Amino acid sequence: MLARLLRARANLEDKPAVEDLRLGVFRYSELDELSDELAGGLARSVGVGDRVCVVASNGVRYLALFFALRKLGATLVPVNPNLERSGVQLIIEHSKPRLVVDDYFGLGPKLEEIGGGSGGATAASGVGEWAPAMILYTGGTTGKPKGALIPERQIVWNALNTVVSWGLSRTDVTFNTMPMYHTGGWNVLTLPLLFAGGSVILDGGRFDPEKTVEVLSKKGCTVYMGVPTMLDAITRTPSFQEADLSRVVFISGGGVLPRPVYERFRVRGLRIFQGYGLTEAGPNNFYIPPERFGSKPWSVGKPMVFVDAKLAGNGELLIRGPHVFDGYLNGEENPFDAEGYLHTGDVFRVDDDGDFIFMDRLKDVIKSGGENVYSSEVEGAILVNPMVREAAVVGVPDEHWGEKVVAFLVCDERLDLAALREELRGRLAGYKVPKEFIRVGSLPKSVYGKVLKSELRRMYLEGGILG
Repeated sequence: MLARLLRARANLEDKPAVEDLRLGVFRYSELDELSDELAGGLARSVGVGDRVCVVASNGVRYLALFFALRKLGATLVPVNPNLERSGVQLIIEHSKPRLVVDDYFGLGPKLEEIGGGSGGATAASGVGEWAPAMILYTGGTTGKPKGALIPERQIVWNALNTVVSWGLSRTDVTFNTMPMYHTGGWNVLTLPLLFAGGSVILDGGRFDPEKTVEVLSKKGCTVYMGVPTMLDAITRTPSFQEADLSRVVFISGGGVLPRPVYERFRVRGLRIFQGYGLTEAGPNNFYIPPERFGSKPWSVGKPMVFVDAKLAGNGELLIRGPHVFDGYLNGEENPFDAEGYLHTGDVFRVDDDGDFIFMDRLKDVIKSGGENVYSSEVEGAILVNPMVREAAVVGVPDEHWGEKVVAFLVCDERLDLAALREELRGRLAGYKVPKEFIRVGSLPKSVYGKVLKSELRRMYLEGGILG
């Protein structure tokens, strides 16, 4: 299906599919022709079932290469170029690719060197919906990486879920600033919009909040997804207060949107909502309309049309549906229960309206004095204070409490920590108030912008200093 998508879309309406800010605009037919050229250039060495590792930045050739590999029946293995060379080599050794395309480390030909084949490539025969279209690696920043097997079925059903549940159409335009080595760079909006006949803007540079505001306001964008740190940076640009962003629906993903960041969007009258997903189940699993999100900006809403979601006895979210992945490469871990539900590792609760509310990562729930403390709740209470820019709450071993609550703060140096503690006593139960506050210059984050709480615990226990 994916091998034929671009041609089918061009046949329906040959409109702009992609604008690469370096290379220009490509209509659906032109994107299809580029993928044909790449497929032709690869056909001598890559075939059905082969894997191709790609170390590259966002761009139209990267996108076209994915469709070229679908035409050949091969699997894309995106690799994070921000990893150290040894980390890249670890993924290459683990995935055993037929070819490495590498713009960064010289481990294979560059992306621009691929091609030169004749056009008119056709879909490979014998490639079913269960065949892996991608292998997306997770966990590479905190431990041994795992390769998530993403079948074509998952991509198609995620796109269908997204288009139907979020109401996307051929008139929608997004600026994709999420990296294409991450599910967010492919499956939040890029591939769903190509299914819907919409348009995607790509840029190969690092995330630039000023540039993002400019593109969103001047290129007719209607929808944009960013992680909370990106959205926070966008709201702090001078142009955010002046640019016309009224057409854009903003989506927060990859972490809980802090209340102060949400308030900056609300004050400007802009639409925003919180999404939820993971590599293994696709990035889009819930939907709450921006209008309802405004009344409960801590919820992800209800499961999307084809998503089956429930809570286990410990509150862990379990997800089942055709959009869920097939497992990990080499069967290194089984994340499914006997009924086929995926264990997400995230704790949720469901309110009286049936809306799902994220509480914490299961591994980050703090057990202090026999009580469960959810770090996201404590962080939200801390961030109400305007002198705190970022907060991360973790549990560390304690002889008396079992675990004690410790808060790491990126904050104004004038912040009175004793006053903050008293302030929190008015918002939280006593056992949730951090026993210790630590000022830091910055929080350690993954390349996706997520705070590395395991690193904070390690540095606390080892007496390390952050800054």
